[in-house]
Amino acid sequence: MSAMDLPRVVAHRIDDGWKLVMEGLEPAYVPRLSEAARRGRALMEAARVPGADRGVQVSVDLGEELNRHVKASTQATVDAHRAQLKAAAYLRRTADALKAQGLTGRDIAHVLGVSPQRVSQLLAARDSSG
Repeated sequence: MSAMDLPRVVAHRIDDGWKLVMEGLEPAYVPRLSEAARRGRALMEAARVPGADRGVQVSVDLGEELNRHVKASTQATVDAHRAQLKAAAYLRRTADALKAQGLTGRDIAHVLGVSPQRVSQLLAARDSSG
């Protein structure tokens, strides 16, 4: 069962806590967002909502503007991670090419602006990946 198949709890920020909205049930209130899943699930199980015994899906609604900022910042983090992986792969290929030209590990480190230990890691990654 995927999270999309679970009953949904939508948490809205209000005053000093969170209002939990669940289809077919009265709203509930919790002081901390970390309590939303437990409380929403307990209420849904008590109301015999199908699937609640397996869990609930909690989503946060902070309003259009903040939701957009959250989504954009989360995507920026994912994009940065992907760029980091791509840069590391490129650095490994470059270290390999420099090694193939006969440069020493220390020379490669100097050329790439990394430590000799990092060069050892880069070259070892090549050796272990085949």
